[in-house]
Amino acid sequence: MTTPIRRRGPYRFAAMAVPCTWCHALVGALCTNQRGTADRRRDVHAARQADWVRVMSTPCPERICQAPAGQPCTLTPDAHHTRILTATHPTPTTP
Repeated sequence: MTTPIRRRGPYRFAAMAVPCTWCHALVGALCTNQRGTADRRRDVHAARQADWVRVMSTPCPERICQAPAGQPCTLTPDAHHTRILTATHPTPTTP
């Protein structure tokens, strides 16, 4: 017998769905101070917020999801990993 997928509640901050490039907090974890000893309780780092806005402004390339820009990914409370990679590491285009 298989168990159903447990749906997680919403994050305290929407930007927690992407990893932080400043303090290296993982997805779902609060940002920390410079030493990594105390959680930030009132907000997340500006770099993480900017990454979240960038991720949400791109459509999800996952075939089973294909969420349009501005809409959260389906089937997961987080953004799909491929959507994060697409937004943070754009591919060069040729003219």
